[in-house]
Amino acid sequence: MVRYAETGTRLVALLALSIACSNEAESPDGSSGGQIAGGASGAGGNQVAGHGGATAGSSAPGGAGAGGAQVAGAAAGGSSAAGEATGGGAMGGAATGSAGNGGQAAGGASAGEAGSAGASGGGTSMPCPSGGWTAGDQTITLMHDGIERVYEVHVPPAYTGNSRVPLVLTIHGAHNTIAMVRGWSQMNTVADANGFIVAYPQGIDCWNSGFVLPGCTAADDDVGFLTSVVVDIESQACIDPKRVYATGISNGAMMAQKLGCDKADVFAAVGGIAGPNGGGCNPSRPISVVYMHGTEDTTVGYSSAAGTVTGWSMRNGCSDSPVETYNMGSTRCETYQGCSDGVEVAFCTVTGMGHCWPEDTRCGPGGGAEFGVTDFEASPFTWEFFERHPLP
Repeated sequence: MVRYAETGTRLVALLALSIACSNEAESPDGSSGGQIAGGASGAGGNQVAGHGGATAGSSAPGGAGAGGAQVAGAAAGGSSAAGEATGGGAMGGAATGSAGNGGQAAGGASAGEAGSAGASGGGTSMPCPSGGWTAGDQTITLMHDGIERVYEVHVPPAYTGNSRVPLVLTIHGAHNTIAMVRGWSQMNTVADANGFIVAYPQGIDCWNSGFVLPGCTAADDDVGFLTSVVVDIESQACIDPKRVYATGISNGAMMAQKLGCDKADVFAAVGGIAGPNGGGCNPSRPISVVYMHGTEDTTVGYSSAAGTVTGWSMRNGCSDSPVETYNMGSTRCETYQGCSDGVEVAFCTVTGMGHCWPEDTRCGPGGGAEFGVTDFEASPFTWEFFERHPLP
């Protein structure tokens, strides 16, 4: 395992991190949500982050380095969920046909298509695993690189194991836990409404998204671990390999984007909240990305979002200027649509929000409930974006 910061393209010379406890928040399931803040500066000026401490009252040493970019930790929000019923049509005018669990995506399946296809571009001729998982929640232990790793999986009630369904990895931030991101994101509710399986991997402490944040411990190969999680789930559940996705918050958002950079053959699209891409990114194909950030985030500065979004638009060959695709209440989203292979890059600005998962109000250090928003649900929005973008 590593305990140091490696050099990234834009995130360089990350130095020591000072961590102070603040803003304890309890998850809906009763787990402690004590949040950890910190500050470390790295040359280059963009703010970068990890987030909340999994244990209230814990702290770690550190200090500020030269360069002025704050690196910090904070816990963040959640969203209540809504969504389409299992097997229903999704955004974009799906054609009539029998959809598998998860429904049809933009462009739709043609009339009479087998239910295992479920989404445009989805489906496979491989048989589903026999005697696999049934609906419910469970914790799985997986050995990777000689380390015992853990992830939790939620299989929606409508799952039968007879037709292929999407998979969404939802990744916590630095010093956080599965229970915390499960509570903030409310992704289980979205999964139940839309018929996909959701998995929550647990980091060693933080995630190695091509570099390790100061004050963090991370495994050497988290890309390999998360890819192994997908393979393990595919051995036990009927997953559509064309509809595997990842999202997360803060350090988890960095990790989800790293999967897009390194494993675009596995992940159809990726997303994230308040965790900029660290650079050194050369995906094997254009890949759709949805990213969100609050304007009042003092843990990972909102200004860091511009480079992340511009970077993805350039990698994806997006020639057009972004167009407004959502504007309601606190949130305005712009989407690059003139991109290679029909991919999209969407960026949502959440005005007044701190280091939170919209629509949860348990924001990170320097925030608090007054920096949360309740009028924008990030998880259903993210799923609708993912559903439009299966692997080609």
